[in-house]
Amino acid sequence: SFYSRMASIPSDPPAELSLPPFSRLLHSDFYLPLLFYFALFRLAALFVQTFLWQSYQGFKQYRLHNLSICLLHSCLSGGWAFSFFCTHTRVMFEETIHWYEPWAAHLPIMSIAYFINDSIDMAQHEISRWTAELFLHHAASIIAFLFAVLPHKFVPYAYWALLMEMNSIFLHIRSIVQISGEATSRPSVYSLVKTLNIVTFVIFRFAVQGWQIKWGFVTWGIIHPSYTVIAIGGGIMFLTINSILFYRILSSDGFLGEKLATSTGSARDQQTFVKAIASEEKKKKSN
Repeated sequence: SFYSRMASIPSDPPAELSLPPFSRLLHSDFYLPLLFYFALFRLAALFVQTFLWQSYQGFKQYRLHNLSICLLHSCLSGGWAFSFFCTHTRVMFEETIHWYEPWAAHLPIMSIAYFINDSIDMAQHEISRWTAELFLHHAASIIAFLFAVLPHKFVPYAYWALLMEMNSIFLHIRSIVQISGEATSRPSVYSLVKTLNIVTFVIFRFAVQGWQIKWGFVTWGIIHPSYTVIAIGGGIMFLTINSILFYRILSSDGFLGEKLATSTGSARDQQTFVKAIASEEKKKKSN
């Protein structure tokens, strides 16, 4: 009968058809792991500041400390996401919306804790156009991961996004080698790192983002519009950012020709170093 059919229809729509339940931010299964991973990154930062890069000073030392924690997060999150991809390949491609296990949610929660920690670190030591872009990146990433963790949906999609950290491993190593001066003392190592950075950039950033954007169009209309905005709009935004970054890396590392590398090879980090070191010297003279 009509009434029996109406009784069989659930009163609440499925989680993928509504906004995330933000009340879960106050649930212990979210905030306790978040606090644990945040404390873990703070302790790791304290260890790095106490025992590593002691022969460097000023802004250069800060960047090496910061990049060391960035590298730690990339190794943990990228390695975890890639291992999951290898062991749960069908889940990644076919159960991107509905697959959920409580233990799997810890990876995006750990990354949220890292982005909060890194934002605090940058706010304490460095405010520039470069950091403003990173603040935007971190905020967008946190929102995207919350939209996976809170509704207990789309966790495999978050793993897709964290596959990009496989490239970040080599991106951070490249920066560390440059800043520490190892690029000139060990040119063969630096050359290998540069090549691996380009290869993994194409595989783990461009290919992954292409799949994510395609997935957003495929699922159009069967999930809440907010998730579609994150998949398509966020995917296009990050693809644009990464395309600009990729061009800068190619030109800086000489892959587009020696002349172009010489004229446009100054990365944003190098520009920031010049300004920061000049500022430090002015402070010393004034004192």
